[in-house]
Amino acid sequence: MNKQHLALSLSVGVLGGISVFLASSILSSIYLIWVGFIAWGLFFKNGGDNNALKMTITAGIYGAVLAGIFFVLSGSINIGGQLNTPIWIAITVFLLIFGTQLSIFSCAPTAVCGYAATAGYIIHAADGAMIPMITSVAIHNPVITISLSIIIGSIFGMLSGKLATAIGN
Repeated sequence: MNKQHLALSLSVGVLGGISVFLASSILSSIYLIWVGFIAWGLFFKNGGDNNALKMTITAGIYGAVLAGIFFVLSGSINIGGQLNTPIWIAITVFLLIFGTQLSIFSCAPTAVCGYAATAGYIIHAADGAMIPMITSVAIHNPVITISLSIIIGSIFGMLSGKLATAIGN
């Protein structure tokens, strides 16, 4: 049995339970557990170190912001009639990938996950009732909620890696 793998399994299991508890209690208004777990996994996929923490947070939030921009623009500026939504998707996804040239946003898969999580949350939460919230600065703005969930999930990823190292030594 691989001791380090056992340590990581234990740390992710314990911290995963704590994360779910927080998401369903004191952080329930700002932390979506499913987004947190996505960010947690991306943290490890991005390298599992301090640079991965920064990359996961910045690229994930970048994607969330561009999804928010999509909803604002597509809802307020009709540039293509029946093709309005696909045109705005094409524009914002182009910008999403084009922006990954910047080192702060350079992890395209993480940026795409931030975009997809935000779009999915907005579309599927109460049949689009969150769309008007996009322009608010309130904590319930879906872009803010997804961004906070990415930050919290990434931090849990970092903590689980550090705890696994401590347990494994």
